[in-house]
Amino acid sequence: MFNGLISGFSGLLSPSALALLLVGTLIGTLVGAIPGLGGAVLLTLLLPFIYGMPIVPALALLLAAHTGIYFSGSVTAILFNTPGAPESAATTFDGYAMTRAGQPARALGISAAATTIGGWIGVALLFVLIPFMSKLATLFHASEYLALAVLAIVLIGQMRAASATKGLLSGAIGLMTSFVGYDPITGVQRYTGGYQSLYNGFNITAAALGLFALSEMFRIYATGHDSLSASGGAASIREGDHPDNKVLTGVRDVLHYPWLTIRSAVLGTVLGIIPGIGGIAANFISYGQAMKISKHPERFGQGTPEGIIAPESSSISKEAGNLLPTVALGVPGGVGMAVLLSGFTILGIVPGPAMLKDHVDAVWAMALVIGVGSLLSSLTGLGLAPLLARLAKVPGRMLVPFVVALGFLGVYAASDELAQVTVMVAFGVAGYLMTRFGYSLPAAMIGFILGKVVENNLYLVSQLQGWGALRRPITDVMVAITVMSLFGPLLKRGVRLIAPRRQAVALTAPVPADTEEPLDDRATPTTTAGEQR
Repeated sequence: MFNGLISGFSGLLSPSALALLLVGTLIGTLVGAIPGLGGAVLLTLLLPFIYGMPIVPALALLLAAHTGIYFSGSVTAILFNTPGAPESAATTFDGYAMTRAGQPARALGISAAATTIGGWIGVALLFVLIPFMSKLATLFHASEYLALAVLAIVLIGQMRAASATKGLLSGAIGLMTSFVGYDPITGVQRYTGGYQSLYNGFNITAAALGLFALSEMFRIYATGHDSLSASGGAASIREGDHPDNKVLTGVRDVLHYPWLTIRSAVLGTVLGIIPGIGGIAANFISYGQAMKISKHPERFGQGTPEGIIAPESSSISKEAGNLLPTVALGVPGGVGMAVLLSGFTILGIVPGPAMLKDHVDAVWAMALVIGVGSLLSSLTGLGLAPLLARLAKVPGRMLVPFVVALGFLGVYAASDELAQVTVMVAFGVAGYLMTRFGYSLPAAMIGFILGKVVENNLYLVSQLQGWGALRRPITDVMVAITVMSLFGPLLKRGVRLIAPRRQAVALTAPVPADTEEPLDDRATPTTTAGEQR
């Protein structure tokens, strides 16, 4: 493992890797300031460019761009009350309140310091856990991979879905689309309609670009907003208007709450390891725990530094946690890591024991990129804050032709087939309709990516393990968690329906005739102190 760290570090120091790391950070910082274009959209747009690249430089480009999203997303959340990335939504509560109080520079300083320090803490924890990844992978057999894939689809199906049912249907739709093409076991063609271009199934770049990028462009064009920013104008970022409106004051605020920063970063890393729990939920959970343990919870929502430190400390640390199941088990912890798995496929990397054995240098390099990228994105974001504020006011319809054209070129370059461009458009229309009616795009993408995992391991379980798979404790635990995730809300709803009926029955129960004292205290005549006198 130590040799892998040295190899990964030296690979990252190559001129091409360093250049792509800087380019990725700059692109991520600029795109993150545009509300509506998240990390998944940016990563899908970058996928066609990594064909033929060496592994470490390609991963440096993807992860640096993904890491650069978060601080610049908080810039628009703080200045306009409009999160550039969904993960920055929790920052709007106190960040925008601090801006309205005349301290936007201080809020940006808090966000930059908390994002960087939190990212370093997450990377430090990842460094501790990387040597144990191989042991984690050896614990998993076909039944565990199958149960974990199903669990990931169920958990992530609850993200951005109007209901649990629609989330599960979204995952099922993704699974069904992954079955197009030849059967990996029998070689039989399925659902191709006789089109030779579909014999290998849907191109993963076309599917990702269609679901995320093209569907988002359809949504932006359909809304007809003049600006992507929900606010009427930008706040002044220049220091001096308020005595505390300084970036360094914000940095000192973070250093004043060291345990809050550490606790939020560790919480974000732990939540990021669990598929489907990280992402937006990690930021809101960190914000909630900070409010719960604060000495002054009444200040939250009024512009307190704690309300910015908590979600920003977990924003990049959760991505470090997301990397663990993605690399060790091939199960993405979030939407960005799902697209990163697509990058693994393009680069010919198989996550799991094979990656930990043959490409361990790439694993260490990815961890280093997250740490370095968190610092570079914060420094770049602070320097470009005035420009980022203007980017948030770019008319949405001006972005549509550029992104659509780039998507068309990217899919054709990735597949060399016009049919896959049609596939991207079809996925884009489906993605727009799914978003419109409350279905989950992350669940559909996860189902599409994990379809082969489910199919192959289901065959292995049925042919090799049989019912004996249920005797494995890890499999049983994951099956139990899946069942609880599916039926837990139904049980809670049933308890809520039964409880009022029991109370109604108790209130309407007849009073026994031989009972001297009434059952309802409200019917008992009382004597006031005045009557006694």
